[in-house]
Amino acid sequence: MASDYGNDAGEKMIEDFMRFGERMGERAMYRRAEQIRRAFENATGAAREAAEGNGTAEHPAEWAKLDMAEFQGIEDYAGIKETIEEKLRTHGVDSAWFAEPATGCEHLLFRIADAKEVWLSFDELSRETDAACERAAANLAKRDARETAEARDERPLGVRAEQARAASSALEAEGATTRAATRGPRMQEVRAR
Repeated sequence: MASDYGNDAGEKMIEDFMRFGERMGERAMYRRAEQIRRAFENATGAAREAAEGNGTAEHPAEWAKLDMAEFQGIEDYAGIKETIEEKLRTHGVDSAWFAEPATGCEHLLFRIADAKEVWLSFDELSRETDAACERAAANLAKRDARETAEARDERPLGVRAEQARAASSALEAEGATTRAATRGPRMQEVRAR
């Protein structure tokens, strides 16, 4: 289960893939998982580069920013963002999100001192993505099999028809002996002004 990941990020990822798979289908879910895995891998490298470019010798930078444009291009960016936040919290990273008003591009801001934890978080997410997608596909298959088994009536058509006729006859016979509920006229109060 998601607890195998040791945090809520894995659970969020499985739930995210399941919701997407329910809406769009299993193939689309696998394509999306591949996009997300590649984006996590690219973010891992970008986080390492951001940590290395830490300002000038006189004014070292405290914060680095990571461009999230690749993630924004993937459907349900908000769910991916929650997964990233959860993983960063697990690693104790203090981060913030900043959207540039002019371009609409969003950046993940983090302290350069936390850069190693950031790239390790993205690296873990990239490795967990395929497993979470497989687990979501298995959960969807189990649920579909359970729903199919519950929905299907295995009795032969002749047996079902005979039982329906018997139930109908029983209802007709019961209707002749029971008295219908009748209601008398309702009294209303009439007022004059």
